[in-house]
Amino acid sequence: MAAKLSKKDLKGPDAFQASIDEITEYISENKQRFYAIVTAVVLAAIIAFGIYMYWSNYQSSAKEMYAKAQENIAQNVDTPEDAMKNIKIYQELIDKYPKSWSARMAHYHLGNLYYNLGDFDKAIPDYKKFVSSRISDNAGIKFLALTSLGYCYEAKKDYKSALEYFEKAQKSDNVGFESIGFRNIGRTYEQLNDKKNALDNYKKALEKTTDPAMLIFIKHKISSLS
Repeated sequence: MAAKLSKKDLKGPDAFQASIDEITEYISENKQRFYAIVTAVVLAAIIAFGIYMYWSNYQSSAKEMYAKAQENIAQNVDTPEDAMKNIKIYQELIDKYPKSWSARMAHYHLGNLYYNLGDFDKAIPDYKKFVSSRISDNAGIKFLALTSLGYCYEAKKDYKSALEYFEKAQKSDNVGFESIGFRNIGRTYEQLNDKKNALDNYKKALEKTTDPAMLIFIKHKISSLS
């Protein structure tokens, strides 16, 4: 059974009602300030929602274009003419959506396309742009991009720069690629006439290699350098 209210309780001010009265009084005395605050909050919410919708649409449009580019590559024969068509698609993607995840990946694919065409001077900037972007390296793509930079400089006979990027690649997420990385470093030291470091890296590559044919090749290298 509920307790009866005393006359004192009935005459005393209700806390909630008192708060409402205070707020109402404040608003009536500060109408301009109150409406300004409400307007600012509403505008901020509208702007935040607008930015969210714009960015969501921006990323979605970029992904659609990226998917089309990938589909085009899968369908086309690997010829210089097809490569130039694909380069045009990826470059358009980068120009239209430069801040998107898809544009960052497009730089990696452009690097590959230019590399396959033997245009190393154009491949290098795109690989570097991809490497400098903040993309997750869970799949080891950064290793591949850094290694490709090493291959570009190796093809240009700039062995010091090639070694720099091969070593950077080996320090990245290289699970499954360890043997390739050590072989690249060993080969570059060999080209620089540094037999000691070449031998050390070939030995490390041997420890990580399971392919029978590659085991024979590395053992032959170690034998010739020892």
